[in-house]
Amino acid sequence: MSTVACPNGHQSGDPEWCDTCGAPIGGPSAADPAAASLPAGSTPATSTPATSTPATSFGVAGAVAPVACPHCGAMNSADNLFCESCGYDFTTGQTPDPVVVAGPVAVDPSAAPVEAAGSPWIVVVEVDPGWFALKGELAGEACPPPSTFTVTISGHASLIGRTSQSQALHPELALDNDTAVSRRHAQLVIDGPVLSVVDLSSTNGTYVHTAAEQPSDASQPLASGVATVLRDGDRVYVGAWSRLTVRAG
Repeated sequence: MSTVACPNGHQSGDPEWCDTCGAPIGGPSAADPAAASLPAGSTPATSTPATSTPATSFGVAGAVAPVACPHCGAMNSADNLFCESCGYDFTTGQTPDPVVVAGPVAVDPSAAPVEAAGSPWIVVVEVDPGWFALKGELAGEACPPPSTFTVTISGHASLIGRTSQSQALHPELALDNDTAVSRRHAQLVIDGPVLSVVDLSSTNGTYVHTAAEQPSDASQPLASGVATVLRDGDRVYVGAWSRLTVRAG
């Protein structure tokens, strides 16, 4: 049986109507709605529209295309509050501080922890209502119920941050529920018997207090890229409610 091509490119055994899309054989293409309304054999007139419709970022209905960070150019989901790569704040336009490459950590031997070199450390991660009272507005949501989990670290560097599949980030200390924590917020570094914390130019800062101290409005964040030595029982505060207490293993 012979076939004919419809105006939309389908092969049809019916000489009058396409077997696939139903278009009349010899009629206008479905891509040309203006021509479809004209009598057979007529040529549609061309005109310049008075206004043009700009392209939008919507492809599939309801789906928003990724946006480029104006600071580093990395692509981010359109609903991100800050850039997954550099910490740029999409809401305020605040750019992250440049990362200062830290040199070797200078340790006062009299202040160094006494545990043996290579010993693991235990990090107790908790929701801290007191820290939320100071920083809760960063997350824009209610303080979650109290919770605790423990992570043992022994590698040279352990990332504190939030998981990002698009950036292939899987922090050893994943604080995914605290939206005020940057993707790459800070890292804990073990150098022999010494544990240090380094802020990685996080958006909302990293704070350190001893167990005897309580954070306050006067608390100052660590300088980005500069290692701060931690002792057994010290507390690291990040995000809107997260407190990390370090314990010698």
